[in-house]
Amino acid sequence: MAWGAVGKDWLSRVYDRTISEEWMDIHFNGQKIGFSYQKTEQGPKGYRITGRAVIRFKIADTTQDMSFSRSFYMDPDKSARGFISLQTIGEQRQRTVGELIGGELVMDITGAGGESRVVKKLAPGVQFMETLELLILDKLKPGAKMTIPVFLVEMRALDTITVEIAKEMVKVPGVDGKPVDAYAVESRIQGMATKSYITPAGEKLKEESLMGFTSVRTDEKGATKFPTEVIPVTSLITFSLIKPDKPIESQSGIKELKLSLSGFESPVSIPSDTRQVVGTGGWNKNASGKSVMTIPVTVIRQEPPAPMTIQQAGKAQPSYLNPSPEIQSDSKMIAKEAQAIVGAEKDAYKAAVAINRWVYSNIKKKLVDSFTAVDVLLSREGECQSHANLFTAMARSVGIPARVAAGIVHSSEQEGFLYHAWVEVYAGSWISMDPTLGQNLADATHVKLSGGELENLVQLFQFLVKMNISVESAVR
Repeated sequence: MAWGAVGKDWLSRVYDRTISEEWMDIHFNGQKIGFSYQKTEQGPKGYRITGRAVIRFKIADTTQDMSFSRSFYMDPDKSARGFISLQTIGEQRQRTVGELIGGELVMDITGAGGESRVVKKLAPGVQFMETLELLILDKLKPGAKMTIPVFLVEMRALDTITVEIAKEMVKVPGVDGKPVDAYAVESRIQGMATKSYITPAGEKLKEESLMGFTSVRTDEKGATKFPTEVIPVTSLITFSLIKPDKPIESQSGIKELKLSLSGFESPVSIPSDTRQVVGTGGWNKNASGKSVMTIPVTVIRQEPPAPMTIQQAGKAQPSYLNPSPEIQSDSKMIAKEAQAIVGAEKDAYKAAVAINRWVYSNIKKKLVDSFTAVDVLLSREGECQSHANLFTAMARSVGIPARVAAGIVHSSEQEGFLYHAWVEVYAGSWISMDPTLGQNLADATHVKLSGGELENLVQLFQFLVKMNISVESAVR
């Protein structure tokens, strides 16, 4: 079904009153990396919130923009109605149109691999993340608290956000630099906090997050002007590096690695399976006197599985053969390439190894995102998520159950842990492989924190706050 067939009513509504309009500079760790724009309008039949954001990074010797253009629609009672979202990374584009119909959000997604449809059941009262400012505008009162179910459009995930307004207003610099009164509004999702400063008139002056990102109100001329020096994307990697309490050497030879993950101010959930055993978390006080959770995790290096045919593996885990908007295992282009790689091989693990070697050897390691597996196959470059998505699509296309895993992995070069994505294939049991690092059996420093497909990545938010890692033992 073409996207234009969705939402004929709300797309044609008239909006004749502007409620607010704002331009914001986006900074990372003190340096400007982009801008955002948002306009809120009202009409006889509801509201429309349109926005655009552009982020600019330097990748090697190339400057690349990532842009987001969105329009969100609400009925007169401010209930969510639908949205249009267009994301662009370099030459890649992905468009999503969603409409709420009878308790379901129907999304048509168009990209390099064609069009697909995703349907999500939504409970009454769910809002889009980007419409929250309008929703709480008439609830700006010192000490107010709210809990709101939200849908994160870019991640296609449901979650809950808590909003708390400080008991007293604070003085913050206005657009002209002079101090003005504002409400300090703290929002939390999956333990990650964002603080916004909003005037009684509803103008957002500043927004801060724990990840080093800050947005500051400006005008159109200031927002759209970029600095001459563009921040390298590697700065994000350095910023997210987690140094363990002691060095990890010769990681490829580790048979069993015992770690303690700590620093969590709220309970977190870490996956446990035959490769990764997660103990019971305990609470203690940190240096600041706050209660934080510590979780023991033991990761073992897997051995190659006993022989199992591709056909047997597929029958055992059929749901992990299905395509998704990002992992197009039904793409003829991907299936043709994967079949040429696997050839006549019938063993599931051996066939997966062949695909793993091909992806590692043929996809250039470059810190650029890609929307889909087809995008990666066409560009032949990408970061870890790109490698994992392409591998998973190829494996599924030839009948091997596969899924993406996300978490952290130790980098000998950086001497610490970095956020990373790899894959798991089913060949009698789930076996971890890493097509980015070229590991047919992922080493024991791969700590899984969530599933790695788009809808699961919101779970990583709970680990984006400060996390400490202690090395308890490493058996070689």
